[in-house]
Amino acid sequence: MKITKELVEKYLRGEANTEEVNAIQNALDNNQLNLDDWLPASEWHNIEEHIAFEQHDSIKQSLIKKITIRDTKQRIYALLKYAAILLLVGTLGWESFHYWKTTTNTPTITSVQKKQTPKLESPSNFYYINSGNSPMQVDVPDGSKIELYPNSEVRFADNFSSLSSRDIHLKGKAKFVVAKDKSRPFNVHTTGLTTTALGTIFSVDELKSSQTKVKLFEGRIQLKSLKNTTGSPPLLLEFIPNEEITIDHQQLQIIAEERMNSSKFNRRGFYSEKQNTLIFKNLALKDLLHIISQNYNIKLEFNSEVIENKYYSGTYENDPSVFRKILSDIQELHHITITIQNKI
Repeated sequence: MKITKELVEKYLRGEANTEEVNAIQNALDNNQLNLDDWLPASEWHNIEEHIAFEQHDSIKQSLIKKITIRDTKQRIYALLKYAAILLLVGTLGWESFHYWKTTTNTPTITSVQKKQTPKLESPSNFYYINSGNSPMQVDVPDGSKIELYPNSEVRFADNFSSLSSRDIHLKGKAKFVVAKDKSRPFNVHTTGLTTTALGTIFSVDELKSSQTKVKLFEGRIQLKSLKNTTGSPPLLLEFIPNEEITIDHQQLQIIAEERMNSSKFNRRGFYSEKQNTLIFKNLALKDLLHIISQNYNIKLEFNSEVIENKYYSGTYENDPSVFRKILSDIQELHHITITIQNKI
């Protein structure tokens, strides 16, 4: 059946019979209607704008509803096809033409979704618990080694590559052989304390509920305390090989300390608190005065150069004011002046 202008007008008025309707719909579905055949370009500019007509809104909605083809070329062609028909019968007029003209002359704007940088996933954790009777050997991802003692446990990340430090969380006792990595400090966290090393061998023991013992075998370590509510000054100590310290991490008091003195006699000095007795033996004055300041929460003033290479030994019964007796004895023995400024 030949599709004519009169037939299309009849179709749009709803007066076409079944055969005519099928013929027009088949022509539309198969893109057999060409815009140029129905409305030559020379006539476009002669169309009056804003033509009002009957059933304007319903036909326009029908047109929009029809244009549901995903492919861009097919969508534009379908639009032209229906616009041509409606323009010819004067039902949609300038609105359809203007919509088509705007669509074909306006550049297509494509929304580009910004590529998001994927978030680095946090490393998973390894947990090791030694419930046996002998030490357990644990390998750390960076090449470090841990000797985990019975009734102890450690936790650390399965990969340090995305982290700025190598953090080990310890409960109990362990010995560490640390792989060297200056860009990532090796931190062992225990109750209230952090022991830091870059490459060394040391042990940390907090098996006693209120005490932590740190011993250095090789290299250097730094020991610092976390925030506390006791009022005691924070700890920040460094150690060389064969030195050790025992700290009451609840009160932030030094229970025992052993130091390698750098004097020509290479004397070994230590401090310990046993059965309410304080014992100092060949302990450098700088270390002894630090212990007094830390344990009795006082600030001392003295000449650092004067106390260099000076040592002290003594035994005292511990009481809240024993530090005054110790300081008095030191000043008398070494002929130096130490001033108690105030309670910290």
